[in-house]
Amino acid sequence: MLIKKIFVCEFVTAGGFNHADLPAGLIAEATLMRNALLYDLSSLPYTISTAVDARLEPPEHCHTCVAIDVNEDAWDIWKSQIQLADAVWIIAPETDGLLRKLTELAVQEGKLVLGCGVDAIHITSEKLATYFMLQQTGIRTIPTYTIKNWPKTAGQWLAKPNNGAGCDETVLFDDPDDLLHWMKQNNKTESHVIQPYQQGVPASISCVMQQGRAQVLSCNTQMISIESNQLSYAGSEVNGMRDFWHEFELFAQKIAAICTDLNGYVGIDVIVDTQNDNQITVVEINPRLTTSYAGLAEATGENPAELIMNTLTQPDFIWPELQRNIVSIHV
Repeated sequence: MLIKKIFVCEFVTAGGFNHADLPAGLIAEATLMRNALLYDLSSLPYTISTAVDARLEPPEHCHTCVAIDVNEDAWDIWKSQIQLADAVWIIAPETDGLLRKLTELAVQEGKLVLGCGVDAIHITSEKLATYFMLQQTGIRTIPTYTIKNWPKTAGQWLAKPNNGAGCDETVLFDDPDDLLHWMKQNNKTESHVIQPYQQGVPASISCVMQQGRAQVLSCNTQMISIESNQLSYAGSEVNGMRDFWHEFELFAQKIAAICTDLNGYVGIDVIVDTQNDNQITVVEINPRLTTSYAGLAEATGENPAELIMNTLTQPDFIWPELQRNIVSIHV
C-alpha cells in the first residue's frame, strides 16, 4: 500500500474529553506524545494532518490541523479526516474502549492503522484479560482479582480500573479494610480490580512489534509517586534500565509471540524486584504510544517514527544499531 497522507488522531487534545474535567497531567502527557510524533513524522515524506480542540493552541509540524469547535461532534470530524488519509496513527487512552473504538473506525474506513489491531487492544485494555492471557502462557504477572474473588489477606493492596490507562484512579492501602471502604465509598466495586502491591523498581519497555516479533527501543525507569493513597505518574528516565536490555528483550519477544495482533509501538510496564534476583513481573501492556516515546529520538539516535513506519511497511526492514542514551522525561 502506497502511503502519502497520515492522519494523527490524538483523542485528549482534540476535544474527546471536556478539558475542564481532566487532570492537567493527562493533557500534558497527551500533548507531549502528539508533539513528539508530529515532529518525527514531519521529516518523513508524508503529508501529515491532525485535529485539535479549538480552545487549545494548535500544534506545529503538521501540514493540516483541523480545529474542532466545542459544539461540533469530534467523532464526525475524525471520521471525515480518516477518510481523507491513507493511514491513521491513533493516540488515545484505553479508558472506556476509546482506543479500540477509534481503531475500529479506521478499520471500517479501510485505512492502514499504524498501531495495534482491535483484538490486541481488546485484551490489553482490560487488566483481567491481560492477567489471564499472561498467566496462561507462563509469563510472570501480578495476580488480579475482582472484589468477588479477592482473598483479602493482610498486606498492601492496589485498586485500579479494569479498563483504564496509567495511574488514573489507582490507589494503594496498607490495610485491606481501608481499600474495601474506599471502593464502596467511591462506587468502584464494579469498575476496579485489586492487586497485591509488588515491591521493586517500576519500569517499562518501549518496543515495536509486528506479526509476532519485537524490537526493543528503550528500557525505562518510571517515576511514580504516592500521595494520600493515590498513585501518580511524573515521567520516565528513558533507558534508565538499559542494563536490563537483554532481559527486557526476552519479555517483549514472549509477549509479541502470544499476541500477534500487537503491532507498531507498544509499551510494557514491569516491576523489577532488585531484592529478589532482579525478578521481572509484567504489570500491564499499553497498545499505544506512551510518554517515553518523547525521549526516543535522543535516546536511540534514530527517528522512532521512521523505525516504526519501516517495520510496519517493509517486510525485510533491517533495524539499525540503536544508541542507549539516558533521557529524562517529566510531565
